[in-house]
Amino acid sequence: MHRGRFSFANKLVSFPPNRSVEVMNLRQFWSFRAKHQPYMVRHSYVHELRSATTYPLAAALAEGAFTSVVAAKFFNAPPILIAVISAAPMFGNIAALFWSQISERYQKVRFVNCLQLGVILSIAAVSLTWFLPKSQGAWVFAGLIICARVLASGIVTVRSAIWRYNYPRHVRGQIIARISAVATACLAAATYLGAKWLDASHGTAYVYLYPAAAMLGAIGIWQFSRIRVRHEWQLRRRGRDTLARPENIAQTEEANVLNYRPARKKGSFWRDARQVLREDARFREYMRWQFISGGAFMMMGPALFLMVSREMTDPVKEYGLATLVVQVIPMVTSIIFTQVWAPFFDRVSILVFRSSQGAVTLVAMSTMCIGAIADQLWLIALAQFFVGITNAAGNLAWNLGHNDFTTAEKAPTYMAVNVMLTGTRGAFAPFLGIWLYESIVGRYVFLVCAICSFVGQYGFYCMARREQREKAAQATRQPAKAGVGATSNS
Repeated sequence: MHRGRFSFANKLVSFPPNRSVEVMNLRQFWSFRAKHQPYMVRHSYVHELRSATTYPLAAALAEGAFTSVVAAKFFNAPPILIAVISAAPMFGNIAALFWSQISERYQKVRFVNCLQLGVILSIAAVSLTWFLPKSQGAWVFAGLIICARVLASGIVTVRSAIWRYNYPRHVRGQIIARISAVATACLAAATYLGAKWLDASHGTAYVYLYPAAAMLGAIGIWQFSRIRVRHEWQLRRRGRDTLARPENIAQTEEANVLNYRPARKKGSFWRDARQVLREDARFREYMRWQFISGGAFMMMGPALFLMVSREMTDPVKEYGLATLVVQVIPMVTSIIFTQVWAPFFDRVSILVFRSSQGAVTLVAMSTMCIGAIADQLWLIALAQFFVGITNAAGNLAWNLGHNDFTTAEKAPTYMAVNVMLTGTRGAFAPFLGIWLYESIVGRYVFLVCAICSFVGQYGFYCMARREQREKAAQATRQPAKAGVGATSNS
């Protein structure tokens, strides 16, 4: 019986003759084809990968870097509006807990599809700003981008739960890395080609660019709709059992008792967040250092966009060059190095992973500071290369790191807290950065960001060292207990 079971497993993972295990692992590592993925995840993987080739073509045009370039060059937006647009992805994150609770009572894939539809409708509506004066159109443009990002934050929150249940932990990082790599490649291509089109039309082509991208994004929504969440009927049943209904109270199964909670009342979103941060000290400290480190990048963003779009390139032209530096270089680098970081993420704890990422982050911040003060665009481009490397690690850690602190049932709430705190710092950090850049320290704002980043990375390092000491102490206590037990038995 056992031999038959293992022979079937060997067929699933068998290697062709005359091929070393190392060569086959390398082939699987770089291959994006479904046949190189575990059998149980292939259906979801195929449709998510197809969605990642089309939906990002629309979502790319709501990215903070690209929209900041368009606002600065075409709409001649003031610095405060650049900060608003660059903070747009973070405004939506404040609503993360609301999205998390709303999605509990609906099929997750259909819920994501509705949010995706709202995103592409907001993007298509950008073309309507053509009929408004530029001073008014700039603010309407920013409002539509914020609307798209509010909806996108719900996609991030619910998609994390889908990944949790569809992809096992030991391969999750690599599978998500492949999907993210394809999506990022499409984002980079869409923004760069869109910027070149704007260059050729002196910016007026955006009235056609945004609706065209929205139509292509609709194909990605259809592909994502074919994904199925494993055991979703059980998850929805658990969600229903958390409400205080008479028929559920009468159930006496252990699962029903353990999963029972009183019906949620108004304001429970914030109570959930406070409860998680109050009761889980490790996660609270992790969020603190992530808040500081991530805030440094958010402070840097608007100043970088304004400096490159207005001061280091032509103020009304060179969309392509500005987009290349602020968005394409870090995106392409992120594609390449996501595949490098993913196996490491699957092998180590999130704290060790964050500590390793910190070294690259400090190099990126230091290079950015030197390039800004020396007024050298090539140094800014080099710094963006290192930003792409650290973003590749950061994307994995941000999307999946909370799973190391919680169980499957609580993962959506932890992710929602993560997204909400990201939105909180995003609501003020860009404005603080542009205020420092315009009124106080000028380009030395990049030095301030580098110092904040160092503080955050040092916090991750201290947590990782403490975790290693605790594991070592626990390992030494266990043999001692085993020796005491053996002595007493004798």
